[in-house]
Amino acid sequence: MGPIPPDWGGELRGGVTRFNVTLLDEFRLRRWRHRVEPLGVLIPPPQRIRRRKAEAKSPLPIFMQPEEGRPRRFTSILLEQQRPDVVLLNNLAAFNGARYARVQAQVAPEIPIVAVVHEWRAIRTKGTGEQADRYHRAAQEGLDSVAAVVFPSEYTRRLGIDELGLRYPERALVIPNPLQPAFARPDLDVGGPRRGVAFVGSYNERKNPAALLHAAASIPGLEVTMQGRGPLEPELHELSAALGLGGRVRFAPFVKPKAHVAAVIDVMRSAELVCLPSLSESFGLVMIEALAAGTPVAGFGPTLIEIRDRLGIDIGEPIDDPTPDNVGAAIEAIRARKWDSGALRRAALAEFSAGAVARSYARLLREVTH
Repeated sequence: MGPIPPDWGGELRGGVTRFNVTLLDEFRLRRWRHRVEPLGVLIPPPQRIRRRKAEAKSPLPIFMQPEEGRPRRFTSILLEQQRPDVVLLNNLAAFNGARYARVQAQVAPEIPIVAVVHEWRAIRTKGTGEQADRYHRAAQEGLDSVAAVVFPSEYTRRLGIDELGLRYPERALVIPNPLQPAFARPDLDVGGPRRGVAFVGSYNERKNPAALLHAAASIPGLEVTMQGRGPLEPELHELSAALGLGGRVRFAPFVKPKAHVAAVIDVMRSAELVCLPSLSESFGLVMIEALAAGTPVAGFGPTLIEIRDRLGIDIGEPIDDPTPDNVGAAIEAIRARKWDSGALRRAALAEFSAGAVARSYARLLREVTH
């Protein structure tokens, strides 16, 4: 269960969508390797897609609850027809993901659910009050309804316990998110010339892109490429001009969906480093994508340290407090060291390739059915 991207007939983009289709592609194209056969994708309500478009584009059957349908009846009929051994549920921390887990536990308790918590932002942003309590209660009821829960990082796993006070099922483990196949292409050359620093991500408050521009203003001659879109884009253009950065900052032009990943790869492999001065990151998929492009990273401290420890090599500089001064210091520290782009790429592919991550998920899916 989860969203699908436009090339599958959906309407959403982002980390959860990329995760969903990358894993499904690995399972359906390499069934012999993982012994997992995906039966189809359930689009979580209230998301709506054009059914005919999805049926024409998606390589797997698409299931969607009718607008006037009853969740319990629809879920019961769907599971009876498809007879899955296990359900992989994306985004349990979102209200609709937690609701699905509760509904399935009521109508088909014999079918185990493996749920993925990509992040806790849906709960944390609610603050306090009645709505926050409702989301927290829904998440706990969802967790109580699943056989296993997976987190993309230890940081995210600990956050649910330490900050939110949630209880997990006995099987609560960390499996990192996979790289998109485009980053693992054998012919991807990461040995070319590099210049400046790149930001890749959404232009929003949490991603904190303004800190990079302020930092760049204090580093003479540093060139910056901004690859992204978001609500802060007009402000970032104004800030760049106000700081006198002029021709040192390039805002990458919009590219159509089919060319987007290739454009991101080109930006990453042409930069000395990728800088992600986020205020929080549940996993930091862009970090491992940068490493797969042979590029060191300055980014959100807890996540970067966790990736570094998992790989066992130097990958860049953690930023615990992303002020402009700290961001600038991290950039300077990375630029002062020599980097082996090939070694960064090999380490990232060995740990985070779609095949490696899918093997971990396949093992868990088989375990919960026995």
